[in-house]
Amino acid sequence: MQERRGRAPREDSDLDGLVRHVALADWLVLAIVLLYQLVMPDRAFVVPIGTAIGIFAALLVVLRLPRVAAARPGRALEAQMWAMTAFITTIAWFTGGAESPLQSLYLLPVVLAALVLPTPRLALHLGAVVAAYLVVAGLRPGGALLSAAFAGRVLVAIGPLLVVAWLTSQLGSAVLTARRRAAALTDGDALTGLATRAVFLDRLKRELGDADRRDQPCGVLVVDLEGSRRLNETYGIDAGNAALKLVAEALRRTLRETDLAARWGGDEFAVLLPGADQAAAQTAAQRIRHAVHATTLDAGTRLVRCAVSAGVATSPRDGRDAAAVVAAAERRLERDRDLRRNATQAVASG
Repeated sequence: MQERRGRAPREDSDLDGLVRHVALADWLVLAIVLLYQLVMPDRAFVVPIGTAIGIFAALLVVLRLPRVAAARPGRALEAQMWAMTAFITTIAWFTGGAESPLQSLYLLPVVLAALVLPTPRLALHLGAVVAAYLVVAGLRPGGALLSAAFAGRVLVAIGPLLVVAWLTSQLGSAVLTARRRAAALTDGDALTGLATRAVFLDRLKRELGDADRRDQPCGVLVVDLEGSRRLNETYGIDAGNAALKLVAEALRRTLRETDLAARWGGDEFAVLLPGADQAAAQTAAQRIRHAVHATTLDAGTRLVRCAVSAGVATSPRDGRDAAAVVAAAERRLERDRDLRRNATQAVASG
């Protein structure tokens, strides 16, 4: 689940939807707490609970200010979830601790975190929820941290939350994968089914322009099908098209879910590798070469082995903007193409 600045319309819509859902959850938590206080008022804690409600509401207003939300919407969403968790913990402390009926409100930030946050930060958030429950349940008067009864109470209270978080995270990943595949069909190249050049460049610009990822490496490959003209002239255009589909299928088999493969133009392809440094990108290029060479193309009269050349570039090593990184990958593609051609000629003449 972060491409936040310079987003495509579809991602703007997705992020706006998440903002609305978090906003609804925030107001729902506030409404439930206020209703609880009206139904079951506890005069001893009116001031601390009222103060917590005021601080939480003020923080939500600040986080939704246009300048804050637009600058780093992903971080703003995460901050809202942390604020919700802290607010629920405070309210639970003053409304009965482990016996508070408002403990169930932890379910809302847990579900939202599972939908929005990547796995490491989700684990951190879940750990904070567990720690908050232990504090509320164990440090209040009457809490017995080392008793078997307390351990059972923690398991009963926290276990379902962790299960819900895991199921929600898995469901969110499955939905995201399905959306990406659907987007590839609608925004894809007609012959190969890969993304188009325009989609690739848009995604690359967003990856490199994302402030949250600016210091993270990002790999770009430009891959060229060798001998495509000879294939077309010798076996016909259908064989050439079949070879392009063969390379596209090899890319699908070798790339990660987070990567993006595109038809760059003619017999060239481009691959985006978020988080890949130079070594990882080189490894990916080698896997693609092997995958293409390991598959034979049925050209009608004979079986043909295809091969590809690849140019590898990474950001920030080769630049911090899309044009510079792509230009570096294309230069190295030319170099790799020349080296492979020279090696083939040397073998043929020898």
